[in-house]
Parts: sequence; structure tokens; C-alpha cells
Amino acid sequence: MAPEGQELPKLIAFDLDATLWIPEMYELSGPPFKVDPKDGECLVDRRGEQIQLMGASRKILSELANDARWQDTQVAYVSRTEYPQWANSCLKLFRIGERSSMHKLAEVKEIYPGSKLTHFRRIHNQTGIEYGDMLFFDNESWNIKEVSRLGVVCVYTPDGMTDHVWQQGLADFAKAAGSRAA
Repeated sequence: MAPEGQELPKLIAFDLDATLWIPEMYELSGPPFKVDPKDGECLVDRRGEQIQLMGASRKILSELANDARWQDTQVAYVSRTEYPQWANSCLKLFRIGERSSMHKLAEVKEIYPGSKLTHFRRIHNQTGIEYGDMLFFDNESWNIKEVSRLGVVCVYTPDGMTDHVWQQGLADFAKAAGSRAA
């Protein structure tokens, strides 16, 4: 949870593969995807390979969906996958609480091969949100390095979304926002 009174990002962007879920799309056998009948929290692909949310991903996304403090913050998914249709199918199936899905939570979805610089430029153009008002989580260090050059606050997530990296990201964003205001 974000500390009370702390400045919040106007947009929070998440990579998908190995940040929010595992395995990565290229490791799967493809659709149809469905909710795992043995574990309603996970999905399975056509061969029964399980896809699961990593670490604190579900908790964090649920907070973004349900906590009134986040009502003015947009959520984006940013993925360089070669399988955007597969990713979108999974986003529609993963539930965040009883009334929502990962797909419904995000206002912006930049899911296609290519540079994350292109993804973020398109997000900026679509939303009008300045790069300095964005927070981004990704498990690939080169994406973090590349996107941070735009002025986006970036957090490296080598083990996916954990409570620790979530809190670190919020603290890093507040620090950056404070230094801009000074």
C-alpha cells in the first residue's frame, strides 16, 4: 500500500512476462487458454501448462482496482511479446477480485514486438501523461535502462512483482516527484 499523503504516479506500467506472470508467452503451447479447473487462480494453455501470477501481482493489481487512492492513476501493460493475441486472452481470463479482470483494469495496452521506447512514446501520446508522472516495472534490465532515459521512474523486478519492489517503486517515484518540486 502507498503511504498516505505520498505523491502517486498518474500512470503505472507493468511488463507482463516474468514480471506479472510466468511462464513467458513464447514458452507456452498456445490457445485455447482457460481457467485451471484445479486452481481457479491460474490459467492453462492447450496442453495444460499452467500460467500463474507471480509474487504479489494479484494483490497489487487488486489494490489498484479497488483502493480509492488509485482512482486517478491509469494502469498500462507494456509487453514486447511475439504473441500479443495470447497475452490479451490471458489478460481477459485472469481475475482481479470478483468483478474485474486484468484486461479491464488497464486503460492502456501496448502489447507487440519492438522497443519499449516505442511503447512509452505511444502511451505518452495517447494519454498526455508526462514521462516523469509514470512508474514502470520490468524484469529486463535493458528495458529499465532504456525507458529510464525518457524520464520514467523504472524499477527492476528480477523476481517479478513482490511487495518489496512495489514499495521500492512507490518510494522511488515519491523521491523523484519531490526532487522535481524542489
